[in-house]
Formats: sequence, C-alpha cells, structure tokens
Amino acid sequence: MRKLPSFFSLRAFEAAARLGSFTLAADELHLTTSAISHQVRALEEWCGKDLFIRQTRRVTLTMEGQLLLNKLSPAFDAIEDACAVFRQADERAVLAVHCAPSFASKWLSPRLGQFMQAHPAITLQMSSSAEPIDLQRDSGIDIDITYGAPPHREGVIVEALGTEPTLPLCSPALLQRHAVRGPLDLLELTLIESKLNPVRWKDWFDLHGVRLPARAHPSFDRGSLAVAAAVDGLGVALETARFAEAELARGDLVIVGNGEFRTIEQEMHFLCYRRGDAGMRGIKAFREWVRGVTGDAPAAAGTA
Repeated sequence: MRKLPSFFSLRAFEAAARLGSFTLAADELHLTTSAISHQVRALEEWCGKDLFIRQTRRVTLTMEGQLLLNKLSPAFDAIEDACAVFRQADERAVLAVHCAPSFASKWLSPRLGQFMQAHPAITLQMSSSAEPIDLQRDSGIDIDITYGAPPHREGVIVEALGTEPTLPLCSPALLQRHAVRGPLDLLELTLIESKLNPVRWKDWFDLHGVRLPARAHPSFDRGSLAVAAAVDGLGVALETARFAEAELARGDLVIVGNGEFRTIEQEMHFLCYRRGDAGMRGIKAFREWVRGVTGDAPAAAGTA
C-alpha cells in the first residue's frame, strides 16, 4: 500500500509553490484561498515540516518546500502527459490563438485563410495584445505567439518561428532625395525605431563600426506603426522584414543599401503551448501549418 498524502494537498502545494501565491493557486484551481491554505497546512502536518514562509502578500518556499517541489513538478508533468494521450483528438474543435498585434496584422492574418481552408473542422478564435499570456493561468488560450525574448514558463513549450532579418527600410522617394552610399549617410536621416524590437539602431551602427550620436529617435510601440511611418516618408525604420513583406512587394518600401549592408538576424517570434496539450488536434494542425508556411520546422527555444 502506497504511503501518500492527499492528492488534493499535493496539487494545492504544487500550484501555490509554482505561482508563489495562495491566491493565484486558488484562482487556478477554482478554490478559495482558505481552501488552499487548509490543504497546504494538512500537507505540512503530514510531512512534519513547514513548506512555506508565509508573508503578507506572498509566500516563499522553505528549503524543504523547494526540495518537495523539485520532486513533484516532474511527477505532475508525467501525469499530465499520460492523461493527454487519452484525450479525444476532437475534444477541441475550437483553437484559441493569441499573438502580438503587429504579427497578427502584418503576417498571420493574410495567411489565415490557408489554415482555415486546410482545416475546416477547426474554428479559430483570434485575440491580440502586446502583453504576453500566462498559458498556465489562462486556460482559454491554446497557443500564444510572442514577440521579442523567448518566454520561459513552467510546463510551456516554446518554439522559435525561424530567424528573421531586421533591416533599414524607407520609401523610394526618400532615397531619391537623400542618397545613401554608406552607414554614415543614414545619420543625416530621421531614424525610426520600434520599442518592442530587441534590435535597435545602436546595434545596427555598432555592427557597421559607426558610433551613433546620443540623440532621441522617433519610436513606436508597434512594429507595424514603424513600417507605416517609413511608408509615409517620415524616415528610415529599422524593423523586421516579416512586418514589411507587403510593403516591400508593392514597392512602397525598399531596403536601404540594396543588400550591401550587414544584416542582423535573430529569432523574434515564438509559438508557445502547454506541454500537456501537445497532442491536441488543433495545436498539432496549427504547428504543422506554421512549419509549411515558414518553410522549416519550428525550432525549440526552450521548454520548462
């Protein structure tokens, strides 16, 4: 006979330890804070040790609590993976996808028709915001496509959607008025940045061995807005080519330097989903579709 404490106590402890809060654990497990506290106290009595240091607004693990969490987390992951195998493939005919606004409008939306045609039985629910989603707390979202640095959350698989170049982009009319023969010529133009793009003008000029004078640059909190400003002739935007595909194809924008300048390439967009949902039909279909569109399999940026 197994000598185990209550599973409900273990589950309450794991959630509170992972989230660092009895209140957040209660929200995740749809219980009251007092119920979480009661279950944790029962586990501490069973163990004969304090597992948390209780503070006014948060709780922190004792050394014994951290040791228990280190053992429990892989066990819960294994239980989650085992149960996911037996969930019906058609359990979720609705796939809720959240992503950053510029990616949604500039890259994803023009291509969604392809996915919907290929998978008519899957109903997409799209949402967009600049704030990242905590997939472990927001069960209403199946996939989150993030921008910038890859997020690291326990129980979430993170896959990079390929590398993408960040390039100086401007309108053809601007280049006709101001010829650019080398990096120094760009210093005479208005330099536009996106606040969320991890690549900044200083990085670009450093790459080309030019010191960027300390002065303010026009900036936008959306890559799509930086692209639009460049189209309007306001200056040269340093932005990922993924956000400017349509403008480049139409000739509204050109790449400054005609490929003569060095290019900064890095992973910027990441597809995230819960490890326990990896076998779900909608998530598998969306991942395969992304792989086909980007021309390569998503590279694992990290799992927690």
